[in-house]
Amino acid sequence: MSVSIGGVQIPGVIARIVEDNKQIAEQALNEIINKHKDDPARIIKEIQQPSPFSQFLDIKI
Repeated sequence: MSVSIGGVQIPGVIARIVEDNKQIAEQALNEIINKHKDDPARIIKEIQQPSPFSQFLDIKI
């Protein structure tokens, strides 16, 4: 087994690790997307929550 990354062929065990990590990342991303598609109100609530970093910001206009 080999995989091409940026035009470079990577053989064997490294190719398998790269392929596994790619599949894991795709699965995690799809789960996040599906969670928000199933409950759009939840994402709106999350967006409206104040940032934990807002207490450190002091913006003067």
